[in-house]
Amino acid sequence: MNWNAQILIDFQRGKLDLLYRNVYPGLILYAIKYLGEESEFLAEDCVQNAIFSAWERRNKFDSVYTFKAFLYMAIKNDIISIHRKNSARERYVRELEDASCFANSVIDQEAQTLLYSAIEELPEKARIVFEMSFMEGLKNVEIAEKLGLSDSSVKKYKATALDFLRKKLEPSLFLFLFSGL
Repeated sequence: MNWNAQILIDFQRGKLDLLYRNVYPGLILYAIKYLGEESEFLAEDCVQNAIFSAWERRNKFDSVYTFKAFLYMAIKNDIISIHRKNSARERYVRELEDASCFANSVIDQEAQTLLYSAIEELPEKARIVFEMSFMEGLKNVEIAEKLGLSDSSVKKYKATALDFLRKKLEPSLFLFLFSGL
């Protein structure tokens, strides 16, 4: 069993150290990316709210990927609520929801579940590189440094992951998810 699967098992047992060590930083970065650095305290609130909501449903997750998808969707929904409550930013929210960079706001839960199921089937190295790149937003150089790989190896693993997902997912879903690449 890999450490990624262990995160959900530990979470369901009330052990949060793996979650906070391995997932929490990415969740914070995701929230800060869409709230802005000046709202870092709100980002932490969004992440904590998502973790609490997940805790209330902890026994309903069948894989670490549905668990992570739930966390990201809960954070996204919290962010949208924050923006909507601030009437001065209403125009910004419409743009944010329409923007391709905020694609997760238009992906329904079913599509995200299909994506995470496909990601779960990736070869381990390709999955790790894919998650670090597309979910945590790390650059190739950062991934290479963290994993002790060359830049070209990171590019190869990303290409392998995208090739695999292209074959695994419905063509229209793949194009929708990855059209900005």
